[in-house]
Amino acid sequence: MADSIDEECDYLFKAVLIGDSGVGKSNLPTRFSKDEFRLDSKPTIRIEFAYRTIKVGHKCIKAQIWDTAG
Repeated sequence: MADSIDEECDYLFKAVLIGDSGVGKSNLPTRFSKDEFRLDSKPTIRIEFAYRTIKVGHKCIKAQIWDTAG
């Protein structure tokens, strides 16, 4: 299954991360979408998002995590 931002899915979930600067908000979307963790991540300037599409049974679920500047 292609993991595309334009892919139609049965469900779409969005989460917005807010909090103080330097607490690790940017690492959550990276871990979620790419299964990576970086100790040298750069501060978020405006807003960034990551997504992941998964299949559960016969349903397609897309989850987006929005990362805000702290």
